[in-house]
Amino acid sequence: MTDPDVTDRIWTMAEKLDPCMFVTRDGDGMRVRPVYARVRRDEGAIYVLSDTKGCKLDQIQANPKVSLAFSDERANDYVVIDGTAEIRHDPAKARDVWRFSDETFFKSPDNPDLRVITVRPDSAELWDGSNLLVSGAKILAERLVGAKTQLVENAKVDRLE
Repeated sequence: MTDPDVTDRIWTMAEKLDPCMFVTRDGDGMRVRPVYARVRRDEGAIYVLSDTKGCKLDQIQANPKVSLAFSDERANDYVVIDGTAEIRHDPAKARDVWRFSDETFFKSPDNPDLRVITVRPDSAELWDGSNLLVSGAKILAERLVGAKTQLVENAKVDRLE
């Protein structure tokens, strides 16, 4: 598989597998929390809405390197995207990426405490598995005829564009 094929699959899987886990650096450790990601391949960005409360904005300002981990355990599909985050108070972009469900957390895209975190991807890795039915068939074939099967395909791109 060529890098463009892997890149296409990474973007497609990330868009499909929402919400995701958002990882920031916290001193010598890491902090992980669930977020809703707005994947915009045409903009080369992933957007996350946040309020000014909590510590994630401080963590990003101290170290803008972040990771987004997407998963669908039923399909055995996983994507991790590493990138650089930037924080802005940007009501126009908040309106652009706004979803009706965001009202639960932020009331309005014009909320003065709302921030848009823009993640520009650097590298990414995928684990693309079959659904359970296909995996079961592969395991059965392996046991019956001794064929070696690969249940999950792993691929990495050093520059996600």
